[in-house]
Parts: sequence; structure tokens; C-alpha cells
Amino acid sequence: MRSKSNVDLTKGVIWKQLLLFVWPIILASVFEQLYNITNSMIAGNLISTNALSAISATSQITIISHYFLYGISTACGILVSNYYGARDMENVQKAVDTGLVVAIVGGLIFALGGQVLAPFLLKISNINRVLYSDAEKYLRVYMIGSIAVFIYNMSFFVMRSLGDSRHPLYFLMVSCVLNIILGVVLVKVFDLGVIGIALATVISELITDVLALHSLTTLDENLTVNILKLHPDKKMIGKMMALGIPASFQNILIALSEMMIQSHVNLFPNEVIAGIGVANKVAIWVRLPMQSITVILTNYVGQNLGAKEYERVQKGIEICNMIGVAITLVCCIVVFIAAEPFVSMFDKDATVIEVGVAMTRYTIFSSIPLVYSHMYNGACRASGNVRIPMLLSVLSQCICRYLFVYIGMKLTFDIRVIYLSSLFGYTLSGIFATLYFRLSSYTKEAHLRP
Repeated sequence: MRSKSNVDLTKGVIWKQLLLFVWPIILASVFEQLYNITNSMIAGNLISTNALSAISATSQITIISHYFLYGISTACGILVSNYYGARDMENVQKAVDTGLVVAIVGGLIFALGGQVLAPFLLKISNINRVLYSDAEKYLRVYMIGSIAVFIYNMSFFVMRSLGDSRHPLYFLMVSCVLNIILGVVLVKVFDLGVIGIALATVISELITDVLALHSLTTLDENLTVNILKLHPDKKMIGKMMALGIPASFQNILIALSEMMIQSHVNLFPNEVIAGIGVANKVAIWVRLPMQSITVILTNYVGQNLGAKEYERVQKGIEICNMIGVAITLVCCIVVFIAAEPFVSMFDKDATVIEVGVAMTRYTIFSSIPLVYSHMYNGACRASGNVRIPMLLSVLSQCICRYLFVYIGMKLTFDIRVIYLSSLFGYTLSGIFATLYFRLSSYTKEAHLRP
């Protein structure tokens, strides 16, 4: 029996079902990003510009673990949606149990690894001496929360694969409000500085875990979830790793290339570092819709391939593309026009604002070609093809973009090289993904296009 909050993506009018399912995911993504946004705002407004710079300088380090989990969680979601579309509840149960065990073990590994590798990661990021102390404190506490992030993300992917996109939204709303309150209290009242900001995030994420795990027990009467009695399946682990590791590897390589680019940014004055960090956070808001629509597209394609509804698969991909481009274009225009007020919310320093606005306006419209990369690669992953999307993304967003920065900075030590690298890498990513999807024999054989 399906929960009333679930949406069956294998039936009904396609665009209506997609819109019904996607709006909670977009709002949930907004609240998820508010974690990092509010952390930066609290640091910049209640502590100092140096504290904001320290958090910005470590941002690419902190999301490496999240990127790894995202690939594994996506794999779990693909398996669950395929089995659920075929109404194979026995394998749904195995996939859910296996995914949660992988999340717990992976979270522990990253939490411990973060403590051991913190000095090395900070060193290769060229964190300067003025920022080092705050950066290390923030990084160590933040990484302790890896297990919490892993568990609730895995739970959310399972919920969405079963057609429930609303509960993750509700839980993130509660958690985000709590994060803001705790962050302000721990910084303003207890004077814990960046440690207080990171600690507030960890506590909020743990509460999200409790809510998410409880919700999993109510999604379907044929699904049983008990965190103390999970039964991982060896074959399911193999399938999950085969699907998830290439996507995780891609995400980690992108994060590492971002970290290497950040090492060039960190050679500039602190105000420039903070400005670039703020611009990246502003850009996230423009990319939220495409990321959210990619989540629904992956679940949609997975369920409909499992149900052998191939015509629905093809129509759904095109509809998601149109929705993604339209929403992203509107967001780009709004952010381009209102770049200065957006940036100034984080810090009032004139240089921070100048750099942040310039970076935002240089790069924001590169989000349009990135829509096609997200959609077409997401559709391929949902069909089981994870290697080609990985190679295309790594080539464009890692190798080509970093070479652009490396060579450009050798030729001229100019911050505009950093601005243009994003425009170059993201545009290339969209071109590569589109050519592969439209011309490859695989996408036709997998029923992703006519």
C-alpha cells in the first residue's frame, strides 16, 4: 500500500506528475543549501571576514565526502526505483537495507579520515597562516558530522525513489531553522566562533537522521526498516558499487579539481577569497532547480524503465529538459541583475562585494548548458550507464577546466582567469553530454530516445 504522500511516476499525465513531484525537491534543495549559506552569513556578520574566508577556503574539502555519498545514494535510488517500478518489493527491501549499511560505514570512514587528513588537505589547499586556525577547527568538527549527512541523504534518495518527495522537504525545513538558531546562539552567546557554526550543523543533521529513519517505516507496508536489524545483501552491494563508484569517483574528481582551483584562489588577498566563496554560494541557488529536476528525472526514468514504459521515458526526458532550461534561465537573469544585493548579504566589505559580483556575472549564464549535462547524464545513469557520463564530466569540468586555470595563471596572474574557467568548463560539459546523448547508439538501444 502506497503512502498518500507518494507519487506514482509510471502513470498519469507526465508533466503534471513531474511538477507534482519536483516542487518539494526544489524547496528541499533550497533548505539544504541554507546550511552552508547561513554558516557563511553567520561567520561574515557575527564573527569576521577572516572567519568567512576560512569557511570559504575549506568549502571544497568539506563537500568531497558529500560528493562521494551522492554517487552511492544515486545508485541506491536507481536500484530502488527500478525494482519499485517492476513492483519487486523483495529487492526493494534488500536495496534499502544495503544502502543504509553503506551509509553508516561510509560516514564513519569519512568522519575518522577527516580528522587524520585535515592537515594534509589544508596544506594542499594553500590555506594561509591567518586563516589556518579557524579553517582547521571548522573542518574537523564539520567532518565529524559525515555519518549524519550520509544517513539522511541515503534515506532521502530512498524516499524519492518510492515516490515521496515531501517528507525530505519537511525534515530539512525543521533542521535548517534549528541550524540557524543553534548557530547564532553558539556564536553570539557562547562565543564558540567557527566551532559553534560547525557544531550547530552537526546537531541539526543528527535530528534530520532521526526524522528520516522514522519516516522510512511508514512509506510502504511491504517495507520494513529497523536501524538495529539491517540485512545487507552481498549481490546488492556489488550492484550498488558498480553504479555508484563511477559517479562518486566523478564527483570526487570534480571536488578535487575545485580544490586545486581553490589553491590558486587562495594565493589572492583574503577579501578576494571571500568574494569568490560568496559568488560560488550565490551560483548554487541558480543551479538548485536543475539539480532537483535531475533527481526527479533519475527516479522517473528508473521507475518507467522498470515498468517498461519506454515512450514515457523519452517524453519525460524532453519535458525535464524544457522545465530545467526555463527555470534556470529565469534564475540566471534575476541573479545577474541582483548580484550586488545577493553578495552583500554575506559581507559588507567593498572588495568582497566587488569580487563576488564580478564572479557571479561572469559565470552565471554557463548554468544553461550545464542543464543539458545534468539531464542527459542523469538519464544515462538511471539506465545503468554510469561510465560515459563520468568520463565526459571529468574531461570537461576537471581536466579541461583545471588546464584553463593552470595555463591562464601562468600567462597572467589575474582573477578573471578563475571567472572564465567556470564559463569554459560548464559550457564544455553541456556540449559533450548533448552530443553523446543525441548521437550514441547506446541511448537509442536503452530506449532513452526514439
